[in-house]
Amino acid sequence: MRLIRLLQASACAATFAISIPQAVFSDDLERPDTAGIALACSGCHGSSGRGMGSIPAIIGIPESEFIRTMEEFQSGHRSATVMDRIARGYQHQDFVALARFFKSR
Repeated sequence: MRLIRLLQASACAATFAISIPQAVFSDDLERPDTAGIALACSGCHGSSGRGMGSIPAIIGIPESEFIRTMEEFQSGHRSATVMDRIARGYQHQDFVALARFFKSR
């Protein structure tokens, strides 16, 4: 019975892994592509980046302003509730890609 449960769990995990849309990952499977990274932003900024309540919109911001803002969050030069901690998980190239992604929305 234990072996059957283990096999069922393995099959479930394999099915889940196969069902993840390929578009979420770039050629480098270690890093999600821009759309995958931007999906994380939707939790606070809304599915289209238009903002929610007191959380600002992030669409249409000029690239240089978006990048500068994210770098200020990352370095601690801009105060934030959570963005300073979130920004630390990204690299400069992610900021550039996200700036382009949200500028075009």
